[in-house]
Amino acid sequence: MFLSPIRLRAFVTMVFAAMLALLLANPAGAQTMSGMSMMHPMPPKPCGSARPLGCADTATPAFAPDGTLLLAWTQDRNVYFARSKDLGQSWTLPVRIGDAASGFDGGADARPQLVADAAGHVLIAYDTFKDAHWNAEIWLASSSDGGAHFDAPRAFEPTAVSQRLPVLDVAASGKILMAWQDKRLSGPQKLPGASIGYAWSSDGGRTFSPSQLAAKASCECCRIGVTNTPDGLPILAFRTIFPGEVRDHVILRFLPSGAPGQPQRVSVDDWVTDACPHQGPSIAVSANGTVHVAWYTRGNARQGLFYANAKSDASTFGAPQRLGNPDDVASRPFVYVHGDRVWRVWKKFDGHASQVLIQHSRNDGRDWSAPAVIASAAGRSDHPLLLGDRDHVFLSWLSGEHGYQLIELKDPQ
Repeated sequence: MFLSPIRLRAFVTMVFAAMLALLLANPAGAQTMSGMSMMHPMPPKPCGSARPLGCADTATPAFAPDGTLLLAWTQDRNVYFARSKDLGQSWTLPVRIGDAASGFDGGADARPQLVADAAGHVLIAYDTFKDAHWNAEIWLASSSDGGAHFDAPRAFEPTAVSQRLPVLDVAASGKILMAWQDKRLSGPQKLPGASIGYAWSSDGGRTFSPSQLAAKASCECCRIGVTNTPDGLPILAFRTIFPGEVRDHVILRFLPSGAPGQPQRVSVDDWVTDACPHQGPSIAVSANGTVHVAWYTRGNARQGLFYANAKSDASTFGAPQRLGNPDDVASRPFVYVHGDRVWRVWKKFDGHASQVLIQHSRNDGRDWSAPAVIASAAGRSDHPLLLGDRDHVFLSWLSGEHGYQLIELKDPQ
């Protein structure tokens, strides 16, 4: 068996369900960040679900360095946050981080992002649309006490043309990198799509360096994948735009100086389109430097979900491997590394419900287990995400049927 729910029934039926029921039923129990720790009655609207986060749109988890599980989610066009010291068996009362109602970004790849550093800083980033042309701005909320209190959300660069779909990463230096889809070149130079913008923070996200471009071309509404290399430097994966409106994937490493390197192509899928796929890639790097990437394409060379890897000293990626079967209705691949173990998951719709399928490699991606269904849900569901603490790996998944689930992945014998 691949999975072992971590006391999931207790998680669903006890503390977190009761906590969210309290938030929905008791307006005085909602803590909002319109001012530091100010109490204000702004609960989510009742939606009829008794499941934990059963009415949420997206949920993004992260582990703090001390093992605390952090969770940010969107519900009723608001961004919320909570913490758990026991892997989701009990949670702090949800805190409303910000109101995104006026320009809520409900895009397929849009979700709040969060990171925590060793100094106790927690940073949450999300975006909202500021006009009818899909131009967006990034909002940041920072905490210096592990997420107990947050400053009021602030616009990152209010005068920017458009900054959307931010991602966050903590480098080994302790600095926080933020990268996003940036449109500063789209208007004046009439370039298609967007660019990849980035900035660094040395104080836990309270301030950032002036924004710059890491790459001039990217697909404007596809999420960016981010992780660290073994030396603690960020590495990105994103769908770029090659000449001829070819939208294929590249990786980009950041140098010790903090500047970006040159993009490296992952695969020649030859997807010619002037539309946005709304599906970005996922990236993970093994301790020995092997780069693992999973993605979606509808190219002339191949169509569907694929995975490939490149050794640390390789200039090219190996041949792409298909995830699932050619006739599957599949989406949202995600790859994660824990030691020399590699996990990859994706969603499949079987005509009745969405299933999360999983594969596992014990030898850094050379061989893989047969695909297995780890979770399923009827109706709407979020992307499947993988994360880990020091000793364990988990599937994080949100669905209307089951609410929020954190499922431990077991290494098959």
